[in-house]
Amino acid sequence: MDASKILILSDSHARTTNVLETIRKEKPFDLLVHLGDIQGSTEEIQKEAGTSCFFVAGNCDYDPNLPSFTVFQIGRHKCFAAHGHRQHVSYGTENLEKTALENGCDVAMYGHTHVPDIRLKRKLLILNPGSISLPRQTGFAKTYILLTVDEEGELVPELRTL
Repeated sequence: MDASKILILSDSHARTTNVLETIRKEKPFDLLVHLGDIQGSTEEIQKEAGTSCFFVAGNCDYDPNLPSFTVFQIGRHKCFAAHGHRQHVSYGTENLEKTALENGCDVAMYGHTHVPDIRLKRKLLILNPGSISLPRQTGFAKTYILLTVDEEGELVPELRTL
């Protein structure tokens, strides 16, 4: 997928207004990725985004149409996106990293912990936008990631607050 600006959010927990406010703040963008615990209308989110969206199921989502994970391309980068509860990210990201690498990915996106995480580990870019509704990190800012693709095709993540 040719995308140069990607909005990544997670853990909105039925507070769709926070998602919609973030979308309006960051428009235009090329892709929206919601990493689960949506507990709301994916259709409403997609309509407001007005672009391609990927959604995955979190431990609080019961929509049978939501996949447990997805794999997609951003330029030359292959991305693995999951909520993270099935990979037990509350105890560390080792299982997530392993699954991403097994799927040939160089980017691993997850949520679930409600704590932002942006780091590069052995050529694997690990991204957690935190929670757009119920943050748990120091300061309790409602956070998301704006991921851009630079002129060389490299991914540049930026943690932002609502």
